[in-house]
Order: sequence, then structure tokens, then C-alpha cells
Amino acid sequence: MGDQKEQKDIKVSPCPIPAGWVLDTKLREDGTLVKHYLCPATDQHFYSYEDLMRYVRYAKEAKISIYSPNFEVNVKKEGHVTVKSEGHN
Repeated sequence: MGDQKEQKDIKVSPCPIPAGWVLDTKLREDGTLVKHYLCPATDQHFYSYEDLMRYVRYAKEAKISIYSPNFEVNVKKEGHVTVKSEGHN
């Protein structure tokens, strides 16, 4: 068990993950695996379903981020994501 990576799991909600978001696992430098909710288009992440849903409700109402009518994602050759959203700086 010494070479088994420690895993810190978030409480995964039985509710559906909103469109545009995924449940992702990242490996920290110390070898810990951490699950988080990720928006690949913006690289935003949340460590609890409650925080994710609070943000999604806010973003939909404010029409920002991926919920903006003018939202565009441009993927650069290096694999980095650049987000464009007209009217928001």
C-alpha cells in the first residue's frame, strides 16, 4: 500500500453535472489525487457541487462566462484555452 496514491474525494452529488462542466481528477505534486468540477472552456474549477451550482446560477443570471450569448473559445496550438466574451473584461 506504500505506493498507492492518496485520494481526496469530493462528495459527488447524485444530481447531474451541468452542461459544459465535467468531474475531473488532478494529481498534485505530493501525489494526492483530487477530484473537482471543471469547465474545460474556461479552466474554472470548484471542489464542491454546492459551490459549482452557486456559480452556475449566478453566471446564468448574469449571462457571463460560458452562459454569455457571445461566448467563444479559441484553443491555441500549445493546448492552452483562451476565452473571449464580448462586453466583459
